[in-house]
Amino acid sequence: MNLNTRYCYLSLIGILLINIITPRVAAHSEIREKQLEEALLQQLHSVIISSLKDIYKTEDATFHCERISNINERVTVKRIDKGSIRADALHGAKYFEITVSLCNVGVKKDNVELYLKNDSPTAEFYLVGYNIIPND
Repeated sequence: MNLNTRYCYLSLIGILLINIITPRVAAHSEIREKQLEEALLQQLHSVIISSLKDIYKTEDATFHCERISNINERVTVKRIDKGSIRADALHGAKYFEITVSLCNVGVKKDNVELYLKNDSPTAEFYLVGYNIIPND
């Protein structure tokens, strides 16, 4: 067996191994991503419920499904001419802006997007804004 034939066989074996392993890695990363989303939503649950109670002026906040539709990582900066930005987080600290999408909210079964941020000194998330999308 010459060198070119060996190289071809080794390349073929390598390609086969990659094709066998890659779908498993991709499936594992999708499962892990879903688990991380569920863990974050679990931590945000109390903020979501209190936000819906404030928005709908009710004590009973219900929704059918939830998902994180956007996450942005931000860093606080200090501007020499105007001092620190409005964020309460310390200079150079990371904070996150998260959009949580909810479906079938309340009696009217609206879709709602909650805009949350954690730039306070305690790093607790709070409601910055929201968008109600009526369910026609």
